Amino acid sequence: MQIFVADVHMRPGNDRDRDRFLCWLKRIRPEAENIYILGDLFDFWYSGLEDALSDVLDALCHPNIHIMPGNRDFLLHNLKNDALDILSSEEVVVTLYDRDILLAHGHTLTMNDYGFKCLHFALWPLLRFLDCRLPISLKEKWARSLVNTSAAIRPPKVTIPVDAARKHGVNTIVCGHLHTPFLSQEMIVLPAFVDNGSFLIWDQDGPRIIGG
Repeated sequence: MQIFVADVHMRPGNDRDRDRFLCWLKRIRPEAENIYILGDLFDFWYSGLEDALSDVLDALCHPNIHIMPGNRDFLLHNLKNDALDILSSEEVVVTLYDRDILLAHGHTLTMNDYGFKCLHFALWPLLRFLDCRLPISLKEKWARSLVNTSAAIRPPKVTIPVDAARKHGVNTIVCGHLHTPFLSQEMIVLPAFVDNGSFLIWDQDGPRIIGG
């Protein structure tokens, strides 16, 4: 059984967010062959939050848990922890149940999201560089500012092309980001865990959304 979850949006320092996710992870991990966290596990992230979230990071240190940073927590790429499987690419292809599946958070797949794409192309490399060099007090301010900016520049309706799987040469795409669940043979958009604790199970019987 494969588990997929996205958009947990855990707010650093919020005990309710942390406890909710840790309880879910403790319950689901023994049943899962793999757990794929497809972006925005954290509402924001910067280097220096490791101690405050050490219990969460410890719980994620498992060979069958795979973490893909999203547009809110993309600075997880700077996290130095060999026990965590943080996927290095924003799009990864895996083969499950004889299907080639593209895993992504979703921000790289959208159309008409021009403001964010400019931010992604021009600002993210600079922020990755500065993340390792700026004081935590300053990073806290710009992390929250970036969250607000991301929401402000996002158009009212962001979509992913219906033929995205074909263009990427895979059978199915599994992603999050849109916060609106969708399930078809070619495209699965995960529900946002932050909304009602929903996630996706995929086993021999096929994919299905749990919760909500």
